[in-house]
Amino acid sequence: MSHGSAPGFKIGRAITGIAACVLLSALGLCAQDDHQGEQMFRGKITDSSNTCPGLGGQAAILDRGETPAQCTIAKVKKGAKYALLDPDAKTVYLLEDQKAPEAFAGQDVIIIGTLDKPKNTIHVDGMVRSFPAKVMKAKTVAIVCDACPRGMAAARLAAFERLALWGRFNVIPDPRKADLIFLFSANPYLGDYVTRDGPDKRPVAVDITYMDVLDPTTGASLWSGSQELGSWFVARATKDLIDDFREQLALQESSVEPPSPPDKQPAPQ
Repeated sequence: MSHGSAPGFKIGRAITGIAACVLLSALGLCAQDDHQGEQMFRGKITDSSNTCPGLGGQAAILDRGETPAQCTIAKVKKGAKYALLDPDAKTVYLLEDQKAPEAFAGQDVIIIGTLDKPKNTIHVDGMVRSFPAKVMKAKTVAIVCDACPRGMAAARLAAFERLALWGRFNVIPDPRKADLIFLFSANPYLGDYVTRDGPDKRPVAVDITYMDVLDPTTGASLWSGSQELGSWFVARATKDLIDDFREQLALQESSVEPPSPPDKQPAPQ
């Protein structure tokens, strides 16, 4: 069972839907009319009051040291609705689906859906996390297997083989010198790679293989996924997770429009 970048959400469907819309957009067939056709939306998952991330990317003052994700979830629990903040259009769209966005609260996402213009509401058909520039520009990665006893030990070699086959990144041994860290573990990541002393000391039951793409400087997880295949299929789960990451990375790259060529200047007389 693959959880992609958010447990329980149909990432495969999201990728298929978004990739289809990218193709249709290129052909001018991704409709923009009321209730017609699917569109691609980019932005940040926030609450309908838009008090957590702030319009235009300016963060509001968050009480009690809350993160944008914690702030957004708390506002929704108090009666607000999940919404998508599009900073370019300076618009906040309500989301018809109020379950899936919780896993993406406070994060930049790409959504495929149908816009109900009168209600300013998006019917969500697919949603994936949008990668920051650090991921898009990365050239080197380090593979770290955190608390990897027994079957989990297969993750390191499987990851190296898949990355070598992919060919996008150079795998280097020192995580401190890498652009990204690919962290594999049998436990969910706690966000403490940089701050903790030594490896994860939690008990390990090798049922689920977790993968997190980390920023080596901050320890922040820039992408995460998991597969529940048991201890006998850690290598397969590892390769599948890298494939999921690769598909989403390719998707975002394909959705970025190339800059328009500069206007031709008249030749000097």
